[in-house]
Amino acid sequence: MPKPKPARARGRPERVVTVDFGPAQRLANGTAWVAYRADPESPARPSVKAASAKIIYHQLWLAGHLTDEHHEAADRYLTRLEVASGAQVDTRGNGAASYGPTVAQVAALADLRVADAAIGPAPLVAGVRTVIGWNIWPPDLEVGAFRAALGRLAEAWGM
Repeated sequence: MPKPKPARARGRPERVVTVDFGPAQRLANGTAWVAYRADPESPARPSVKAASAKIIYHQLWLAGHLTDEHHEAADRYLTRLEVASGAQVDTRGNGAASYGPTVAQVAALADLRVADAAIGPAPLVAGVRTVIGWNIWPPDLEVGAFRAALGRLAEAWGM
């Protein structure tokens, strides 16, 4: 039986598999940045080099595209997303112990429903949730639409 030819010999480039998603990869793709900060264990020591994740809505706020109310609304939305996640319900119905979401998760879900209704149509809700919850900027979302959605969200929450 003949030995199969490698991908390069068949005319296709070999696929490069990236298994490193650590700081080097995050610095290369722009989702992290390096800065110097005070050492928390030894404040008298000179600054240490540290990598920090870039939070998209925070970067927009620093650039002046979002107001303090927009930033506060995004922070609250992120907090509600984190609290609401992880609710598990056993629906097998075969006598197994079932458990549902906690009281905090139910309150966060109710707050998210109010927020989603204030943001607007479902595609915009999905875009805002992607930016805030997953820290990914969807290609079809514009900064103006994101800003307007956060403005409606801040008004709904009375900020």
